[in-house]
Amino acid sequence: MLREKMKAFSRKNLFSSFSSTINAFYISIIIMIVAIMGWASYFLATKQIEENAYENINDTVLQTNNYIDFILTDVFEQIVLLSKDPKIAALDVTDQDTRNSKLYVDVDDDIQAIYHRFNSIIDSIYIDIDNGKLSFYQGSQQLNSEFSYDHYFTEFTGSKESFYWRNMHPNSLTTNPYDVLSVFHLIESDNPSERGIILFNLRADFFENVFNKSLIGENGYLTLISPDGTYQTQKMQDGYQLGTKTLQTLNQLEQKDGKFSFKNAQGENLNVVYNTIGVNKWKVAAVFPESQILQTIKNIKYLMLGLILIVIIMATFIVNIVGKYISKPIEKLATEMTKVDREHLQLAEGLAVPKEMRILYSSFNEQMEKNTALLNQIKIDQKEKRQLEVAIIQAQMNPHFLYNTLYSIKGLCDMGLNEDASEMISALSSFFRISISRGNEIISIEEEIDHIKSYLYIMEMRYGDDFSYTLDVDESVLSSRIIKLTLQPLIENAIYHGVKLNRNQGFISVRVLSVGDKIHLEVEDNGLGMSEERLSKIREEVNAPYNDNQKKYIGIGLRSVSERLKGYFGKTCELKIVSEVEKGTKITIIIPNVKGEIEDYG
Repeated sequence: MLREKMKAFSRKNLFSSFSSTINAFYISIIIMIVAIMGWASYFLATKQIEENAYENINDTVLQTNNYIDFILTDVFEQIVLLSKDPKIAALDVTDQDTRNSKLYVDVDDDIQAIYHRFNSIIDSIYIDIDNGKLSFYQGSQQLNSEFSYDHYFTEFTGSKESFYWRNMHPNSLTTNPYDVLSVFHLIESDNPSERGIILFNLRADFFENVFNKSLIGENGYLTLISPDGTYQTQKMQDGYQLGTKTLQTLNQLEQKDGKFSFKNAQGENLNVVYNTIGVNKWKVAAVFPESQILQTIKNIKYLMLGLILIVIIMATFIVNIVGKYISKPIEKLATEMTKVDREHLQLAEGLAVPKEMRILYSSFNEQMEKNTALLNQIKIDQKEKRQLEVAIIQAQMNPHFLYNTLYSIKGLCDMGLNEDASEMISALSSFFRISISRGNEIISIEEEIDHIKSYLYIMEMRYGDDFSYTLDVDESVLSSRIIKLTLQPLIENAIYHGVKLNRNQGFISVRVLSVGDKIHLEVEDNGLGMSEERLSKIREEVNAPYNDNQKKYIGIGLRSVSERLKGYFGKTCELKIVSEVEKGTKITIIIPNVKGEIEDYG
C-alpha cells in the first residue's frame, strides 16, 4: 500500500511534466553527490581536526615540558655543584672552632650568586651543616629560626645521591609561609648531629606563569604531577580534577610520553596528554574533556551541513533555471497545441524557440494542414452519406406510402367524399413539399411540425379510428433549427410497431418542449412495448459509434435519425428510449436550442 502511494506521489509531483522530471533527476543526482562528498569531507575534516587537536595539545605539553626541564636541569646542576663544592666539604669536616672564616664568606658569596642568577625560579636557598651548627640562607623573606628538617630523613629515602624533589607544599623555611616547590640534597650521617641539608625552594609563580601561557580550552588545564602530589594553576570543578587512582596510573606509566582516557564521576570522558621531565621524572600533563574536541567537530559538522544546504539550494535554483530553459519551448509547443481547434488549425508564427523546436512547429503545422484537408473531405463525405440515407429513406417510404395514400384518396372519391379526398391530397402535397425542402437538410421546427401534421392526417384518414394522437408544441421553439425527418420515422415506428399491433385503440402523443438551453422532442405510444432484453440491445445500437454498421435491432429509420443527430450535434444531443411490455414506448430526443446554422453550433 505504501509503495503504491509513493509511486502515485512520484507520478503526480515528480514526473508529471518534462520540467519536473528534469528537476527531480538532476536535483537527486546533485543531492547524492553533494551528500557523499559532504560526508567524506566531514569524515576527513573531523579526523584531521581531532588529529590536529591532539597534536596541538601534545606540542603544548612538549614545549612546556622541555622548557621546565631545561630550567630545572640548570637549578639541579647548581644544587649538585654546591653539594660537591670542596669549600662546603671543608666546612663540613672542620671543627667549628677551627673553621676558616674566608671559607664561610666564599660559600655565602656562591649562594648569593646562584640566588641572583636564578632569581626568576629560586625563591630561597638554605644550607645547614652539622644539624644547625653552621647555616647559610638567601631569600626575600625572613628565615624561620624554628625550621627543622629532621623529618626529611624519614620521609625522603631511596635516592643513592640523596637528591630529592618535592611538589607544591607550604614553605616552612620562612616566618611567612607560602606555597613553594623544592629540590634538596640531604647530607647523610649515622650521627644525627652531623646531618645537614642543601635546600632550594622554587617559586610557585614561575610555574604559574609558564602554565598560564598555554591555553587548553575552557575546561582544560596543565598540571605538574609527581609521586607526592600535583600542582596546577587553575581552579577546576571537581569533575575535571585527577583522582587518586588516575594519579597512580600516571606515575606508574613507563612511557616517556603518551595519552590515555578515563571517565570522571559524572561519566564524562577526559583525556590526558603527558610528557616526562627528564631531571626528576615528574610529568607535565594536559587534562581536557573529550567534549572539547567534539564541540569543535560538532561546529564543523554544522558548518558542513550549512554549506551542503547552501550548495543544494543553489544547485536546485540553477537546475530549475536550466530545466525551465529546456522545457519552456516544449511547454510553449504544448500550450499552442491545446489552442488548436476548428477555429485555429495552426500554431502561432514567430515564436521565440530554439531551432530544433521550430522544426517541430513547422512539422506540426504541415500535419495540421493535411488533417484539415482530410477533415473537410470527411465532412463532405459524411454530409453526402447523410443526404444519401435520407434519399434512401424517402425512396423506400415514398412508393408504398404514395401508393397507399393514392389508394385511400381513390376510395374517398368512389364514396363521393370529394372534400375529404381534396384535404388528403393537400396534406400529401404539403408532406412531399417539406420532405424535399429544396434540398436543405436543416429546417425549422415549425416546418418539421407541419410535416408530421400532414403525415398524421394522412395516416389517420387511412386507419380511421384505429388510433388517435395529440400534438403539444412549445411555440417558443418553432423558429429553432432541426434536421428534417427527425420526428416522422419515430411516429411511423409508433404506428407500425406500436399501436397498429394493439387490439385496443392506439394513442400517440407528440410533444416538443423547451427545457433550459435544450429542446426535448417526445414521441410516446400505448402499444405493445418491448422486453428489457430487446430494449437494452436497441439502446446499445443507438449509442454505438457513428460508423458501426453491425446493427440488427433498429431499423433504417431510427438508425438514420440516431446517426444524423450524432453527425450534426455530436455529444450535445441524446436519444433516450423507455419501454415496458403491454404499456408502450417513449422515445425522447434532446438537442441544443439552435437558432442559427447547426454546423456552426455543433
